[in-house]
Amino acid sequence: MSSREEQDLAGTVIDSLKFAADGGCITGKLALTSLPRLADVLVRPTGSLQCELTGIPEMGAGEPGLHLRVSGRVGLQCQHCLAEVDFECAVDSRLLLMPPGAPEESWPADELESDEYDAMPASRELSVLELVEEEVLLALPIVPRHADCLLPAGAGIEESEPSPFAVLAGLKKH
Repeated sequence: MSSREEQDLAGTVIDSLKFAADGGCITGKLALTSLPRLADVLVRPTGSLQCELTGIPEMGAGEPGLHLRVSGRVGLQCQHCLAEVDFECAVDSRLLLMPPGAPEESWPADELESDEYDAMPASRELSVLELVEEEVLLALPIVPRHADCLLPAGAGIEESEPSPFAVLAGLKKH
């Protein structure tokens, strides 16, 4: 991504087919606070993501596509100790644009079976913010946690308390 002053992409909307056909390229950043669905899963929605979107006139099956790269650091909640864990977000997605209104059954199944790219419907008004947010959400770990995580103090199971299932075991004997 470029080191020069980059534009805020929050309000950027493109005609995806025209952008791809022209081989367009935009770079910029998105503040984490401008991504509401992503902000909901973050410990602190501070900072920004660096983004680059490039149009590809002919990607697969003769169809145009988009290449999206997103990088940045986000803070997720560790599901083990509940403290913040840094996650280095690195999205590198190639998206095959399918003609508007084409039913998913008509999309080229052979090409979509590979992990080389995903398909999405083309749009005359594609919000870059919504595209980035969707791809970043898909890239997040399902269960974020530290590599070497300990339970917080007091979170361990007390050995002295009887299990609630012990009562059920007693009933089973009768």
